[in-house]
Amino acid sequence: MIEFVAVSSLERSIKSIFIIGLILLCRRKLNVKSIKWANVILWVILFIYLLVPYSLLIEIKNIEQYGMLKYVLELLMLIREYTRTFAKDLGYILSSFNQMLVGSLIFFYVIAQVFKRNKAMKNSVLIEQDNCIKESLDLFQLKRKVDIFVNDKIKVPVTYGVIHPKIILQSHILDDDELLKYVLIHEMTHIKKCDIVFTHIKNLITCLYWHNIFILLASRYIEDDIEMLCDKLVIQKVGDTVQNRKEYCLSMLKLIEPKDIERNKIVLKLSPTKERMIVMKKWRRRLSGVFAFVLVMTLSVTVFADVRVAEKEQIVSSESSTQIEINKDDRVKEITDEEYNALTLGEIQLEKTRVANVDDSTTLSGLDHKSYKFNMASWTEPNHDGFTVKTSEMSCRGGVDYAIMIKENGNVIYKGYFQKSVILTVKADYNSRYEVIIQNQSADILTYRVKINSYIR
Repeated sequence: MIEFVAVSSLERSIKSIFIIGLILLCRRKLNVKSIKWANVILWVILFIYLLVPYSLLIEIKNIEQYGMLKYVLELLMLIREYTRTFAKDLGYILSSFNQMLVGSLIFFYVIAQVFKRNKAMKNSVLIEQDNCIKESLDLFQLKRKVDIFVNDKIKVPVTYGVIHPKIILQSHILDDDELLKYVLIHEMTHIKKCDIVFTHIKNLITCLYWHNIFILLASRYIEDDIEMLCDKLVIQKVGDTVQNRKEYCLSMLKLIEPKDIERNKIVLKLSPTKERMIVMKKWRRRLSGVFAFVLVMTLSVTVFADVRVAEKEQIVSSESSTQIEINKDDRVKEITDEEYNALTLGEIQLEKTRVANVDDSTTLSGLDHKSYKFNMASWTEPNHDGFTVKTSEMSCRGGVDYAIMIKENGNVIYKGYFQKSVILTVKADYNSRYEVIIQNQSADILTYRVKINSYIR
């Protein structure tokens, strides 16, 4: 069986370390010997994984029948088990204040970007485009209008805007036609690829996963790989020759030579530009590089899948007042009031409402039912190892007769019939969606109260 299940952001954060490790291990080789887009494609896979809150759950009945593939499946199950264990432990540290912190980080990031952009534009002067500028811009045939500004208070060329892009240059660039050509083509390549949007997504992901030092580390390398891809596309645009590569590298050197006029000294800041120039000099697509890219990409997409072994459903009969029809994997257990009071209970967020706890007193007509849906994904995973269903204050003129059905990701894992109040504990998967349904089996009106809470197993 294959289905999509919800995955908590904390678990995605932990498993993303695997993708980041693979990319950082191979990025230099891929930059020099693989296809131009290799590293950026891998970073996009990372972005998708971190932003999409679902995973592909593969449920298998007999792992032995898959031959050599069983070792891959066993590895995926092992990764899932250790990831969930670590996520539960880490959940004690990362509590619900995380949402407030993430919101604050995103708010301040947006404010900082607006302030930085307004400050840069305030001191910038729009210039009239000469033939050299127009020739460089016309190479891209963009339908969007691109304005060119000059601002010597900004040390390097920058680009702002997506719908109406603006390139800000410095005076010394305008005085050098060859440098101006390469700078404009470079910035126009960023605009055409919408790298501004890509960079904002990267920064917002960094805010969302502020606690993951590996994502913070990856952020720096992502910027370098975006620039190196842009360098390769510039050379592709002007013609991939040794001379053009040399001229482009010399142009980069001109941008990082802050001259001290008084002391007549030149200070070179070659990192990370030194790496970019080395890549520009050595880059050639090789079969080994393409194979490495395909291998890393294949290994990276495995994090989108979880594997578990399916257990047979157990059908259990109990005493006359309680009849259990389905109890999959024996995950639901009836407990006493004393056992219930000894549990450490937590809160469950009911979907589509602002209710913090499921505590509902209601009346059902004859043969009617009511459903309670919730998602176990949360930053407080330790409080979501399982949940309880407690019914009380049962009243029905013809005698209490009702059923409790529990669904996990749309599949029924439990169904029991009762003639009295009951307390159930459910072993839950915090990645899954749940639905608890109370069904009135009588033709008369049923009044009841139900409480659903998480608990620590």
